[in-house]
Amino acid sequence: METLSRAPATEIEVSSRFVRYATLGGTWGAWLFDALDATIFSFVILSISNTFGATLGQVVSIAAWFLLATGIGGLLLGNLADRIGRKRALLVSVLTYATGTLLCGFAHSVTELSVYRFAVGVGVGGLWSAAVALVGEVWPATSRAKAMALMQTGWSAGSLLAAIFAWTLLDASDPASWRHLFIVAAIPAYGVALLILVFVKESPVWLENREFLRNNKNKAGLLEIFKGDLRKTTLLALAISILGMYGYWIIMTFTPTYLQSVLHVRIDQAPVFLVWTGLGATLGYVLYGELAERVGRRQAFAAFFFGIALAIPVFAYGARMIPLQDGRLAWTTGNIAIIGVLSALLGFFTGYFSGFGAWYAELFPTSVRSTAAGFCFNFGRVSAIAGIKLVPMLIPVLGFTLTYCMASMTYLCAAALVFTLRETQGTQLTSGN
Repeated sequence: METLSRAPATEIEVSSRFVRYATLGGTWGAWLFDALDATIFSFVILSISNTFGATLGQVVSIAAWFLLATGIGGLLLGNLADRIGRKRALLVSVLTYATGTLLCGFAHSVTELSVYRFAVGVGVGGLWSAAVALVGEVWPATSRAKAMALMQTGWSAGSLLAAIFAWTLLDASDPASWRHLFIVAAIPAYGVALLILVFVKESPVWLENREFLRNNKNKAGLLEIFKGDLRKTTLLALAISILGMYGYWIIMTFTPTYLQSVLHVRIDQAPVFLVWTGLGATLGYVLYGELAERVGRRQAFAAFFFGIALAIPVFAYGARMIPLQDGRLAWTTGNIAIIGVLSALLGFFTGYFSGFGAWYAELFPTSVRSTAAGFCFNFGRVSAIAGIKLVPMLIPVLGFTLTYCMASMTYLCAAALVFTLRETQGTQLTSGN
């Protein structure tokens, strides 16, 4: 039984080329700094531990709070985007994560830093919800997956920029240099907010649907995604996100620390991993979009999930095979190239992230599109808390390498689960769907 009356399937006038690319450019920039602010933390875990005299487990708890906040932000700001518009919610998200990141640079304790990273997480989670709904509704079905893939390259660009900032600003002789990283990372995001305010237009699909909702007693509430026919779709999409996020955040959170622990690289050398991972991911995002348009959303997801399940142990054991000199990695051109190739391979198969936006936008109706997409994507990220909290406990028992490789199992499960959801390739988004 339907629980939410739907607007008639009204054809919306196709957005102009300028509007489409302005939307893509604005969301790409917002997603870039979203990634920058989300990923810089992995470079400073040990530095923060030393500054505050905290254990690794205590500092990792900050990452857990961040991931919990992404789920809350995805749900609340996602619902806000369904109610007040995609553009306004986008602006709220950018300003939230920018301000939270800026404050991180002035934190005086682990507790205070946790609060600020929680705020960053709310903004990070909310941004994706609004962005995928906006891009999905502005771009036509024939090129929607490609547009989402291009938007997703903003994440790899942000990760790459985070690595460059870390490489430039972190100083092994200055234990407080991590503060500069947060401050510098926050400032450009305010400029992106201004560009969105000026150049990005509201979704015409949302505007058309808004008129319907004003005259319909059934408003799009937070719980609508768990009612009627939407319940099954929501839970299956959430399960796929959980499996995809669990492995990813273990990799992104612990790989710099893994390289420091196994190869004994310095804190200012570890960012090389993210540079190459970002380059590989950029290629993966683009090629995923092409593949999804050719073979469909489900087959593309399955291929990339299977690929990263293989890439994780290749990276972990490949890194261990590099010979050490005087107990640490010799920083030679050859060794950097080996780490680079392994990292790029790992990054390439994270290209599946460019598929969540198009698929989730096509699975849910306009009235709850941002709410549903934000909930499924970001509460998938919340599930990664379990992995992040579990890793420090398993390392003494299984060793860092085997613990790291266990992430592959979640990807194999995800590859099978994608076929439980319907294929949506070619779906037209109107005010009624």
